[in-house]
Amino acid sequence: MPVQSKLKGLIAEFGLSQKQLAKHLGITLRTFNDKINGKTDFSLKEARIVSSYFGKPIEEIFLECKLTQTKQN
Repeated sequence: MPVQSKLKGLIAEFGLSQKQLAKHLGITLRTFNDKINGKTDFSLKEARIVSSYFGKPIEEIFLECKLTQTKQN
């Protein structure tokens, strides 16, 4: 699942608005929208704040897990 979808899902799950989370991060809504839509990246500091806010590891929110199937002989 893409990072943006994970974060949007958490925002909805917690009943927040993007504006509320942007304010918590100390950034404008426009900047937040750029980040959540993949136009710019979240800084490590911002990722830590988001991680702490939702009580989830940074990796769970911001890293896209891609598993590949290997063929066994």
